[in-house]
Amino acid sequence: MSTNPLHSHTVEVVPCALDPRCFRWIIRADGGMIVERSPYAFVTHNGARISGECWKREHFGEGLGF
Repeated sequence: MSTNPLHSHTVEVVPCALDPRCFRWIIRADGGMIVERSPYAFVTHNGARISGECWKREHFGEGLGF
């Protein structure tokens, strides 16, 4: 039985600490540990979310449907 890898990491979008008008993403492992952070800020919440989801798929192989 295989597990669904979509649930092993989550993307959280947070306000940027340096500029609260901007946003950054954080990828957390299943237990809540931070495994990756956005290297730069995004102007929109949605832009940060999309980038975080793409980063998660690219680096953790999640969402590929295998």
